Amino acid sequence: MRRKILLWSLGIGASVLVGYVALPIPKEELDRQKTRSIQVLDRNGRLLREALSSESAASRCVSLRDVPKHLIDATIAIEDKNFYSHFGIDFGAVLRALWQNFKAFKIASGASTITQQTARLMLGVERGFFQKLWVTLYALRLEAHWSKEEILTEYFNRAPYGNQRYGALAAAEFYFRKPLSQLTLAECALLAGLPQSPTTYDPLRRFERARKRQEEVLRRMRANDFISEAELRDALAQPLDFADIKRAFHAPHFVDYVLKQPLPQDAQTLITTLDLELQEECERLTRLHLRRLKPHRVANAALVVMENQTGDILAMVGSADYFNADIDGQYNVATGSRQPGSALKPFTYALALEKGLTPSTILPDLPLPFQIEGRYDESSPTGVEMFFPQNFDKKFHGAVRLREALACSYNITAVRALQCVGVESLYQLLKRLGFTTLDKEPTHYGLGLTLGNSDARLIEMVRAYGVFARQGKLIPEVAIKAVVKRVGDTVWTDPKPAKEIFSPQVAYLIADILSDNAARRASFGPNSVLRFPFAVACKTGTTKDYRDNWTFAVSEDFTVGVWSGNSDNEPMRNISGVDGAGALMRDVMLLLSKRYPDRAGFRKASFDMPRGIRVLRVCPISGELAGDCCEATIEEKFIAGKEPKRRCSFHKRFRIDARNGLLATAATPPRFALEKIFVDYPPMYWEWASSQRKPLPPRLFSPLDADSLRVDLASRAIDSLEILFPKSGMIFALDGVLKPEFQRILFSASAPAGIEKIQWKLNGEIIGESAPREKFAWQLRAGTFELEALAGERKSSAVRFVVAD
Repeated sequence: MRRKILLWSLGIGASVLVGYVALPIPKEELDRQKTRSIQVLDRNGRLLREALSSESAASRCVSLRDVPKHLIDATIAIEDKNFYSHFGIDFGAVLRALWQNFKAFKIASGASTITQQTARLMLGVERGFFQKLWVTLYALRLEAHWSKEEILTEYFNRAPYGNQRYGALAAAEFYFRKPLSQLTLAECALLAGLPQSPTTYDPLRRFERARKRQEEVLRRMRANDFISEAELRDALAQPLDFADIKRAFHAPHFVDYVLKQPLPQDAQTLITTLDLELQEECERLTRLHLRRLKPHRVANAALVVMENQTGDILAMVGSADYFNADIDGQYNVATGSRQPGSALKPFTYALALEKGLTPSTILPDLPLPFQIEGRYDESSPTGVEMFFPQNFDKKFHGAVRLREALACSYNITAVRALQCVGVESLYQLLKRLGFTTLDKEPTHYGLGLTLGNSDARLIEMVRAYGVFARQGKLIPEVAIKAVVKRVGDTVWTDPKPAKEIFSPQVAYLIADILSDNAARRASFGPNSVLRFPFAVACKTGTTKDYRDNWTFAVSEDFTVGVWSGNSDNEPMRNISGVDGAGALMRDVMLLLSKRYPDRAGFRKASFDMPRGIRVLRVCPISGELAGDCCEATIEEKFIAGKEPKRRCSFHKRFRIDARNGLLATAATPPRFALEKIFVDYPPMYWEWASSQRKPLPPRLFSPLDADSLRVDLASRAIDSLEILFPKSGMIFALDGVLKPEFQRILFSASAPAGIEKIQWKLNGEIIGESAPREKFAWQLRAGTFELEALAGERKSSAVRFVVAD
């Protein structure tokens, strides 16, 4: 009975084993993902980094046809000379190993076949009795389903060769810096001897041991007639010349960025868009500029260079030093979010041009308040919150053409332009451009969006600026040109379709304005770092308290974006975008012109003008078509159909009484009546013009004749009283610390000529009077107020404002 049970048990066991061996090998068991590494190359094939696998190993896949015959013979000679004749287990080798180990009283010899070693590598198990049993069964399974060539292929792709290199291809490239197919006999013998004990025979640390192991491999090859005696002597005499072993680690932020992209599971090599030589020079320039900016407390910088036609990222510097923890060097500022400051203004003005404004449209750069939609002050009866933007230079520039406003980066005019197009429009535009940092509703940002109160990413800004060189079309940035898979197939990245954002005419006008050195002279001077010998559209940005500096430059072929500042958000010391990031931007753009001298854009003084643009002469002060009285004119570009229709209404001729400088009348003697041209600004600019000491035309006619006749000049243009300050909806707050007598606001109004005094009526009560050009000081007190200006029978529209306690 016991014998039957035993026989049954043996039969069942044998059936199970046979069944296991007969099972096909699932595809997932072939996955080398754990030991697979990825090589990242630049656009010219230079190694940027080999990204190690999850087991911190470098592994490259190869087919058996690419493995040198000498390496195959050497491996068989030293590891398993009966490889082609056994079925996974070499019983002769097992008996020999048992006898040698018995005599030495230790493990002196192993008997694992190449098939068994391959099985162990595939299963990923350690050494041990039960593990050995499992490996042996799996080896039988491999022999049952695979050819000897398939087993060898798997071995040469998985065998450990030391120094975190798995597979013969990775080993050849690491130790000898040459393709596997070019290895010599001596080099093949060295590699073949490593898998038995990669640490013991490490040629970089234990060269003599590795050399003796190599000699043993060669003598085994000769004993098995794989090589001749002459080949043996030559191989033993050949010096082993190891390459300068230095792990490539270039463009670290860019490589990190690339490896975060969606990749095929079987990707082996990534051919990227990066130009390594350009990258290294950009890194050098970044370090150089930071040394210069050190007195301004600037510790970090980042930049991105993109090719406009393709969207290829040619360079990416994510920080000044990847390994400097003091600046959080491994954080990639190029992909991180920071406030962009004025760098968003061009997109506001592009929308304004689409809406019908022109480069010569006059925008008021005056101390005017703006109501913030959707913002409320709970302590206020009206609940309206007001916004008072200031320019970087703390000045007001009066009547400013749109071209000057953008080129000089004035804040007040940018807010005025956004008020024309609407916050929602700019918000949606930035979304279409691919900005991923706008995570709140448009009302959260309000009019401050054009001044950069949102966050933005440098790489997204560079992508967006590229539309101005691409006739208004947006294409996504590209970091990977091609992926080489394990099977050897190369998959090239398909170009992504362009998306139209602006018309070619609008894109051209923005680029033309940003490259206009004369237009920006008032803010940046005639010879700033933004001036180039070829066409480059430049824009700077500086955030509040000098925490971020930005500069962007767009040529016909390339877009460069630079950020400088501190990763810990500490403010810099009084340095703007043009002085901080601007100098680095200039050096990078000039570097591009030297590295790519054949690009046509570097030989052009201006951007190519598209169809649908008209060039007309306009008055530089009014922005209208040049008139007979204009003392100077300039050329301006317009989208066809949107040109100004009116002749200059600012420059006018006046007959002046030379005796008193007032307007001459019909009674003024001809010898005293002189003609003179004045700039007759609209009333809203009078106060600003006076403060700038600009000559204004007189408002009164000469009283010396015609019975002291007084006629109002302004009656031709204005016939009513208008309160200039305050404006309806404004809210003022009492300061709890400042003495009440020092808390005042100044009422001002414009009035027709001939008015000698203006009375101020507050909440139905006359509180005082002032001359038309004078301001009336009123001491603040809490409450809600209605203000009117009176002059004879004339009365202004009522203005309602609040003073909060």
